Amino acid sequence: MAISIGIIGAGISGLTIAYRLKRLLKGAGIEYDLDIYERTKRLGGSIGSERISGFLVEWGPNGFLNNEPATFDLIHQLGLRDRLVASSDAARKRYLNINRKLHQIPLSPSEFLKTPIVPFQSKIRFALEPLMPRRTDGRDESVAEFVARRFGKKAVERMFDPLISGVYAGNVNTLSINSTLKVFAELEREYGSVVKGMIARVKQRKAEERSGEAREKVDELLTTSKNPMSGKLLSFQNGMDELVEELGVHLEDHLQMGVHLEAIRRTKDGYELTGQNSEGPMCRRHDVLVLASPPQSAAALVNSLDSDLAKILREIMSSTIAVLALGFQESGIAHPLDGFGYLIPRNQNVRSLGVLWSSSIFPNRAPGGHKLLQIMIGGAHDPGAVDEDDQKLVETAIKDADPVLGFKANPIMTRVIRHRCGIPQYTLGHQARLEAITQCLEKLPGFYLAGNGYHGISSNDCIRCTGDLAHKIVNVHAGMR
Repeated sequence: MAISIGIIGAGISGLTIAYRLKRLLKGAGIEYDLDIYERTKRLGGSIGSERISGFLVEWGPNGFLNNEPATFDLIHQLGLRDRLVASSDAARKRYLNINRKLHQIPLSPSEFLKTPIVPFQSKIRFALEPLMPRRTDGRDESVAEFVARRFGKKAVERMFDPLISGVYAGNVNTLSINSTLKVFAELEREYGSVVKGMIARVKQRKAEERSGEAREKVDELLTTSKNPMSGKLLSFQNGMDELVEELGVHLEDHLQMGVHLEAIRRTKDGYELTGQNSEGPMCRRHDVLVLASPPQSAAALVNSLDSDLAKILREIMSSTIAVLALGFQESGIAHPLDGFGYLIPRNQNVRSLGVLWSSSIFPNRAPGGHKLLQIMIGGAHDPGAVDEDDQKLVETAIKDADPVLGFKANPIMTRVIRHRCGIPQYTLGHQARLEAITQCLEKLPGFYLAGNGYHGISSNDCIRCTGDLAHKIVNVHAGMR
């Protein structure tokens, strides 16, 4: 008897787990029926690439770091390895906009000693971090609390606040250190100091490489370093959408687009979905159900299944964000754009969160003699920005960037992408919420959650977690045939 599997959501998580399940079940000789339900008419969720007048605009992530083996494994299986492009060497240079001047973020101790980003007293504070006692009470801390305790308040204001605003579109005072920058908390717990821990792990990795004990690489582009500043950003020749499109080709026979699901009900031997498709009301039953949609929309679906689970999911909010793509003639920008781009601390009274110099990061992002910028506005500090009209958002972006980039002409291409359900916010207590979710799922055999609302927001996180989940599902349900 075939296992009936339903996957709700055709973003990167839903598509990846469907692809992995197909391969695993086929390899195990297990018969299956697979349906992927997507509410919209397109695949990929927040991932999307759009070519406009020769400019390649990314709707969401511009790429992925080269430190996740699961992502490389997927790319090789899909035959996309030759489509990869690596970020330029210049993209290692990243900046902060402080007092309307760009300051390069230091990448080495010697650069840190010279940087004007933080005052001399803060550099002394950094040097004294190994002497600071570790916390032992196990209480969750915000990123701001943790960084201020170990490195001082200036480090929060000048370095970690823009990082959290730019990467998570979040609030440094409300996001959990254990769920966002968890490596810092891990280093303190293991070594008593973030700095000591970083040094120890670098030495350990180098020793493993010398002794040949490091994990065998599936690709020469793959790095074992988990430091995002030392890795490379990768994408595809025609943008991140290439990954989505190739997954869609392999899953074409299982896709059901434009389906509006209304409720999930538990039955004696599985789960029943009710909703509407192009033909009218629908009702489908599955042995295994994977809900791979954002926590807020997931909550509405599971309310009829488990109201306690729905309540927890509603607590995982997402920030709203507007992404503005601006294409210029090269002569229209005074700055050479020799780097990745810049982030902006919230105390600078600049509305934009950050600016990516997209055409400097990857090739083929702008026509010859042109430049492409992508500017983020909104986030946890400015949730209403996503609802403002295009003209106002473009005017705001140009006004914010002009003092440091020096615009000599108006953009010749503009595109505004709105994410009303943008980046999940792992606020204080997120780990406790995950534990509560696990307890709820233990009472719902055959029902699973996936997506970036739980264990990591990046595409790497989604691909790794859904790969692990696919193996778990096959191991648990291999006897259902």
